[in-house]
Amino acid sequence: MMYIYALGIIVFLCIFVIAYFIKRKNKISKITEFSSCRNPNCVRCVQYRQVTVRACERYHQLCQLQTDISDATERIAKSLTKNSLHSTTSQLLEENVPNPLVFDLKELNPTEFYEVCSDVRLAADITVLEENKHTILSDFLNINKPQHQERWLRNDTPEGQWRVFHLINQGKVMEENIKLCEKTFELVSKLQNVMKRNVFGNVVFSVINPGTTISTHYGPTNIRIRCHLGLITMDECILTVSGMHRKWQTGKCLLFNDAFPHGVTHLGSDEKGPRCVLIVDLWHPDITMQERNSIDYIFSPVNE
Repeated sequence: MMYIYALGIIVFLCIFVIAYFIKRKNKISKITEFSSCRNPNCVRCVQYRQVTVRACERYHQLCQLQTDISDATERIAKSLTKNSLHSTTSQLLEENVPNPLVFDLKELNPTEFYEVCSDVRLAADITVLEENKHTILSDFLNINKPQHQERWLRNDTPEGQWRVFHLINQGKVMEENIKLCEKTFELVSKLQNVMKRNVFGNVVFSVINPGTTISTHYGPTNIRIRCHLGLITMDECILTVSGMHRKWQTGKCLLFNDAFPHGVTHLGSDEKGPRCVLIVDLWHPDITMQERNSIDYIFSPVNE
């Protein structure tokens, strides 16, 4: 009798362990499937190897052009030699550690969220965005009209719909798009810390419909701070960064480091409507002006 009882426990444990790993594998597969996009020009998902090879070549060109740049490029050079590109693993996802997929600059403060009041270097830019929220919202409502929908791009998501409208896409100004929102483009172009001259810089309107899940994923680099200005928000839409949850507020900026694992879930009903924000990539405040200039040259937009 004891033998049968013990055997039953062993069988139960085996079934439990197998079921756990099957569930875990399915979860990881789902994350992997939708943590990258199909855009053939995407630096993070498709072009990362080409961008890295090109960056090394342009670094050597920079060294030849300027002989006094050692201080400005020392940690950039060390970071370019890192040989762990696109090393996303299930272990890293579970550990909630930063894992930029293209360029990981050494010795940067790895903070998930940034409070505007705690960093005066970013405060001025945030003030400009928040004080002009009505102007930016007006531009958004214009580009979101039915006659402009062909200019929007749709990103892959496991559920729901996520649309984006670029003003700057990977360092390239979208000339036709900015004609529809000139005031917003003029505002962001004057920000002190806006990243707009390299492949990691974007300015983009982002719309997430109710019922949408954006799977956990990593950004391409740790040199930027993602700033989201809330235009239309609701409590049911949640941003998760390294297991920490935040909600957008209308007219307020939410800043985070997208080198950490992050994702979005919109749990609201159709009546709640979509979450709409303006995304502006800002320079990490610990990067010097000399380093900014070097990175802009090394990671200049492709085809320049």
